[in-house]
Amino acid sequence: MTAESAANGEGTAGFDSSGGPRVLRGSCDTVMRNHALDRLGYGWNEETRDRFGILGLGGYLNEQLNPASIDESTNTDLNARLATLVPPDTIQELQALDLVNAVYARRQLEQQATLFWDNHFNTNYQESFDFFSFYQTMFPTTRLYESAKFHYDLQNAFRNLAFNGTFRDIVEASSLSPAMIVFLDTDSNVKSAPNENFARELMELHTMGVDGGYTQQDVVALARVFTGWNVCKKADADANDPLAACIPQNTYGTSSEPPGQWVRNFRINQHDTGQKVLFAGTAYQKIIPDTSANPANGVNDADLALDAIVAHPSTAKFIARELLQRFVDESPAQTMIDAVVAAWKSPANPRGIGDLREVLLAVLQVAEFSSPDAVGNKLKTPFEHVASALRAVRGKTDGLTVTRLYLSPMQEMFHMNPVPTGYSELGGDWLDTNNLLARQNFGLDMTARTGSSFGADVIGLLNANGISTAPSPNNAAAIVDFLADALFGGRLSPEERQAAVVYLNTDDNGVTGPYNDARIRETAGFMLGFPEFTEQ
Repeated sequence: MTAESAANGEGTAGFDSSGGPRVLRGSCDTVMRNHALDRLGYGWNEETRDRFGILGLGGYLNEQLNPASIDESTNTDLNARLATLVPPDTIQELQALDLVNAVYARRQLEQQATLFWDNHFNTNYQESFDFFSFYQTMFPTTRLYESAKFHYDLQNAFRNLAFNGTFRDIVEASSLSPAMIVFLDTDSNVKSAPNENFARELMELHTMGVDGGYTQQDVVALARVFTGWNVCKKADADANDPLAACIPQNTYGTSSEPPGQWVRNFRINQHDTGQKVLFAGTAYQKIIPDTSANPANGVNDADLALDAIVAHPSTAKFIARELLQRFVDESPAQTMIDAVVAAWKSPANPRGIGDLREVLLAVLQVAEFSSPDAVGNKLKTPFEHVASALRAVRGKTDGLTVTRLYLSPMQEMFHMNPVPTGYSELGGDWLDTNNLLARQNFGLDMTARTGSSFGADVIGLLNANGISTAPSPNNAAAIVDFLADALFGGRLSPEERQAAVVYLNTDDNGVTGPYNDARIRETAGFMLGFPEFTEQ
């Protein structure tokens, strides 16, 4: 649907402005509803359809921006699955948890924002698993659990800060998390041999962007800032103190290992105490003072450096662009970026500069977000495609089966991407032939099944919404129209609609005859393969 079609009242009977018959491709209300639900979460289901109908876009957006106001205690579908996945014992259970939250949570925008930040500050489970190799002989299940916990804890920090913190808060939570320290080699960054890996990625990928104005000199200085940090096990009482003593390393992986928590640690004797200068000779120059007189004060170097990096104007512009690409347009106009940067800097922000909730609100309030021209201008990633398909047809998942059978072959497995950039937010990067085929097969496979670990209840969905599944021409049209509304807000061409009706009324050999429940389910799977479902 375009702005022209909206002005023409697309979806209603009559003639358009050129005098021709108006194309019947769903009402603007339902098309824009599904567009908003795809961007603010993981698509249409009956509950969000009804909630959106009551609140409208503005009310629904405001509610989603305040996730604490959304009651999940009565969400039996979600809670039954969380009971077996929280806390996750393995990385596979954490990946399952990601999908379960996307499919069943009422707090849809919270899950979208959480996974956005998780991907933006990407970490790779394999490095965490390797770190805990000393557990393998005596405690292999502990190795699996602690490795997954690094990533579960970091994700929980992102979930909380996405609506209750600033960008400064979230970049620190990432930078000094055990998962990131291990992933980008901060634990091997010592004063005698500084490792620039994390310093470079922090500025290029996490904050300022590749063209953000930093130099190799800044990378060197920032690497020196982060010398001395590693991960160790500490007593529970010392878990929040990076200067507290670690539990003796010679107990790790043995029966005498004391209880405690694996946390960040600052090794004073491995930190470069000399003065560092960031952005030297610019208006944003930051001098981080020499701490050789009191080496323990070197623990504050990271805070000072992060303050300077977050305050640099390149950071606000880069993060604004990243958020707009995720939620609005993959090539955001400069006016859109400027509007978000203005919100970033606003003195009215309750949490100050870079208030993440206010920044996200600004992203979702740009005029382009709710423009009919935005419909379908982005493509779903594999995870978004799978989650939205499950939601649209009363899908059932334990998270584990779908991740193993489909998200793994589609190559979007959160927490297991070895590339620091994370997964692409550009939908076109995912649309190779194999990925498209996997999406089509997923829809057909899911709708053919009815099991609780992986399947769908298409017939129950139709019956609950007053759509008869008894064979008849009128019922066939009603079934297709309801599914079109659920899947794409009715944004279906007459030719595609007719193809779906014909598919329902014929068997695999092309023979026309009365359809049954199995053919109805197959038709839902067939329609999940339409291009409009891959678009958002």
